Amino acid sequence: MIRDPTHRFRHMWAAEAWSEQGGGRPMCWTVPRDNQGARQSPATYFNDIASGAHCATNWYEGNNGNLGQQDQIPQFTADDAPALLGFDESIDQYCAETLGSWGGGHAERCVAANLNILSLYGTRVQYNICRNLEWQSCAAMGLVPGQQRETKTIRFAKAPRDLLRPSLMATRLGQCTGWVPSARPSGGYYGYATDDIFFLEVCLYNEICENAASLWEVGRGEDWRCDFSQKRFRQLQALLLTPAQTPKPGSRRCTTAKVIG
Repeated sequence: MIRDPTHRFRHMWAAEAWSEQGGGRPMCWTVPRDNQGARQSPATYFNDIASGAHCATNWYEGNNGNLGQQDQIPQFTADDAPALLGFDESIDQYCAETLGSWGGGHAERCVAANLNILSLYGTRVQYNICRNLEWQSCAAMGLVPGQQRETKTIRFAKAPRDLLRPSLMATRLGQCTGWVPSARPSGGYYGYATDDIFFLEVCLYNEICENAASLWEVGRGEDWRCDFSQKRFRQLQALLLTPAQTPKPGSRRCTTAKVIG
């Protein structure tokens, strides 16, 4: 799907999070991660990912309390805190099951369960899909704080193979389901919701991991590691830098999102 220049996956890369691509809005790789008013070369963004330049940062910045402080590195309960991906409600369920409690918020619960999630809510380093690829690549290299570089453990709160079910695709991909912030981005329409992000995340791992075939065999909660390929990552870079095309007629535009779960 990401190879289709008209697909939603190619239109989610605006610097302004949640917005539709186009309309004069810059692409996220042309904006420094901590300065929305400045500009940079796309090569800077992709080279920084390839070298892991920003991996050792707080991926919970903007959350409440100490967890959300700029220079705070989360304190996990064990030596290896796997990176966890999934739909929002599946992440909540998995973290609660692992912890044995529904106590705390989304991010706090997962940290207490010794699980790494991406949870940026700050205004300095703002969430967008570029941050998502950044975090995923760090996780693939075992460089997210709390991960063991030797094991590079990744888990899925929803098995990737489940995303291939036609019924799930029809009801949750490009259907404005999941979560979006209450304030609409510029232009008045959301370009995607959180359900779209999980589909894209799995697609991105399929592109950058040498062992992509095993991605579709891993079950819910099973340990998996991505054999990160610099060659495949650079191929993804070239693909993303190829301009997207107008979405196909009938592509849904979102003014809100329906929460599932």
